[in-house]
Amino acid sequence: MTRDQKINFLVVPITIAIVGIVTLILALCKQDWKYYLIGGMLGLMCHGLMVKQNARMLRMTRLDPTHTTYNPKKSTILWYLLRFALVLVVFVVLGFLAKDKPRKDFVISMIIALAGYLTLKVIFLIMLLCIREKVVKE
Repeated sequence: MTRDQKINFLVVPITIAIVGIVTLILALCKQDWKYYLIGGMLGLMCHGLMVKQNARMLRMTRLDPTHTTYNPKKSTILWYLLRFALVLVVFVVLGFLAKDKPRKDFVISMIIALAGYLTLKVIFLIMLLCIREKVVKE
């Protein structure tokens, strides 16, 4: 198992556990727990798309090393735009769901959703720092 596979296999269950715990805490405190849960699941979905993109790029570069039919730069831009559009659409929908709330509650709801989304990003960065490849000196 490679370093990237270890990180991707560990990030998802750790994120699900943390999102579940924080969601329960927010529900017990009578806060907008749904927004945090949606943000966390959005982060997991975007991470899955990123893993899928990476696997596809590795497969395509093995099949077409000279890039005659496959353009990795174009593919990267398209996958990034797909993830960005997904995040944008979900946050716009969350904004419409929270639009009837007072301005302060609206902002808090959107910050809670953003915190749920960023939970995976923070865990992913921590895992990247913790699981390092060993350098062999010659």
